[in-house]
Amino acid sequence: MNKTKILYHYLASIGLVFIMTLLGELVKRNLEPANIVMLYLLAVVIAAVRWGQGPAVVTAVLSVLAFDFFLVPPYFTLNVHDFEYLFTFAAFLSVGLIMSTLASKVRAHIIQRQTEKLHSALLNSISHDLKTPLVSISGTLSALLDSKSKLSEQQKKELLQMARGESDRLNRIVNNLLDMTRAESGVLRISKKPCDLRDFIGACFEQMKDTVGSRKIIINIPKDLPEVALDFPCMLKAFLNVIDNALRYSPDGSPVEIGASCIGLTIRVFVRDYGYGIPREDLARIFDKFYRVQRSHHVQGTGLGLSISRNIIEAHGGHIRAESIVGKGSTFIIEIPLE
Repeated sequence: MNKTKILYHYLASIGLVFIMTLLGELVKRNLEPANIVMLYLLAVVIAAVRWGQGPAVVTAVLSVLAFDFFLVPPYFTLNVHDFEYLFTFAAFLSVGLIMSTLASKVRAHIIQRQTEKLHSALLNSISHDLKTPLVSISGTLSALLDSKSKLSEQQKKELLQMARGESDRLNRIVNNLLDMTRAESGVLRISKKPCDLRDFIGACFEQMKDTVGSRKIIINIPKDLPEVALDFPCMLKAFLNVIDNALRYSPDGSPVEIGASCIGLTIRVFVRDYGYGIPREDLARIFDKFYRVQRSHHVQGTGLGLSISRNIIEAHGGHIRAESIVGKGSTFIIEIPLE
């Protein structure tokens, strides 16, 4: 879990104590202070279930201080005239800490079970994606090596082309898995150099010429666009995944457009297809690793490409997002800062 998310959890727990204090202010004239404690106890449980033990402990301690300062006479001081409240504070803090521990353990158990199920599903998915090209390659080679088969030269050529395509696919799957491992382990290192975007896009399509085939590619990149600092090999992988996604999720006869512009100190590149589109409920998750759109018209893949692209682009200080209309196509927008 990154530091920003951890900080958010602690800030959220502080906000929860603030909300419960406001509620306590509204009802303190009608309820005994000892009854208002239940509001803070509820806050501790919510913090423990949603954010874990650390934020729950912070919630428990802040709840005691806020309860004493705002809701127990004399108000706006930590002094307590009625020693009965000291017992209430001690009991609440003890119960709060115990509940935070129990709730966080339940949360951890639930997360562990979900993680185990997810790992099992991902393992099955990856196994299937690896096994499919291997079976196809094995079947092709068996047919070519079978001395009894009477294959014409054209048929042999077609089989070899099929085997080559499946080997490229297998290689892409393995490379994506390795790239994701490097990104998550912190091994990914970015070394930027100034790059002409027109040359960069040209290099992308040079590598994808077999995949593109006869598809119409429309490129609109101004000649006077300033150079952008990139780690060429890394960013090449990011763009290849995005362009490959546009090609695979659109009909063979439809074009793919790529354009760029300079907006302030940012280079904005878009990759647009006129394919199936992405449902609204999937848009927020398409950059998650192993996530694939459910209604994907049987398009094969591991669901790693866009996640890797996002990691590489963000390592450059950039950002990627998607816009889509189901049935009309999708546009991926990549923003890279100029240096």
